[in-house]
Amino acid sequence: MNLTSSRRGFLKLAGAGAAVALAGCGSGSVVSAIEPQHFYVVGDGFSDVGQTGAVATVNDGTLIWIQQLAAYYGLTVTPAASGGTGYAQIYARVDGTDTTSGTNAPSVKEQIDQLLTDVTAFEDDDLVFINGGLYDFVDAVTAYGVSDEAFAAVKAAGAALGAQTRRLVEAGAKHVVVTGIYNPGITPWGRATGYSTTEGFDEDALLTQLSNTFNNTGLKVSIADLGENVLYFDAEIFFNFLAGEPDNYGLDNALEAVCTTETALTCTTSTVKVTDYNTYLFADDLHFTPENQRKFVYDTYAENAYTKLKQRW
Repeated sequence: MNLTSSRRGFLKLAGAGAAVALAGCGSGSVVSAIEPQHFYVVGDGFSDVGQTGAVATVNDGTLIWIQQLAAYYGLTVTPAASGGTGYAQIYARVDGTDTTSGTNAPSVKEQIDQLLTDVTAFEDDDLVFINGGLYDFVDAVTAYGVSDEAFAAVKAAGAALGAQTRRLVEAGAKHVVVTGIYNPGITPWGRATGYSTTEGFDEDALLTQLSNTFNNTGLKVSIADLGENVLYFDAEIFFNFLAGEPDNYGLDNALEAVCTTETALTCTTSTVKVTDYNTYLFADDLHFTPENQRKFVYDTYAENAYTKLKQRW
């Protein structure tokens, strides 16, 4: 099986070495042409700002990446459950039923249903963010292992996320940001399946190939014709780089979860293995620690989302 552009992008980044992994927290200076009045957010745990009262990382009261990005524009993102614009919820499938978490998380499709009920018209400079697919991926591997059936299911989930992205554009959103799935193969969950590498990042690992299928064969193909209305954030490349070159990002442990609780939703600063929990890449088996998911939008790192946003709009 041929690996796709995410692998090539990672290899290009890795060749640049430590020079591209500069320490910092982002300048926060806005030079974008647009001046958004709202950040609307639908998705899963990666973008969940606390819809059920907690976030999918160490709950230390700090911002998650989408809130950090909004702050650069002088905006806040709070849970839709309390009147805000953040609809994303941990365990959400793209367009399917959450039957395993016990939370009945609304799918990304259902979140968009609610968003379009709440917002009668998008303003020209509004930004709408969409992500999803992590739990569809977990479901597929749990059900099928890494097999033709799993590849088909994951590709379909990627295409489904593309269909929901298209739906937002057709509803009048002029600036839709879709974030591809980060590679579950680098997570503690991924290594425990036996379909990934036991150390760091391996571009040949089966789960990495499956992640590429979601992003490149499923999602990107389905949104390729949406043009200037859509911007793609490549979480796969970015977090592969953290897992593959942890020393360049100030990480002591890129393999294990730092939380002692089963899920990050119940993880606090009192339930971590080390005081400086941000020296671990992962909070629980699937989700990142606070500082390390915020690095996704720090403009001092290569392939960061904030720079891509400013360069596009």
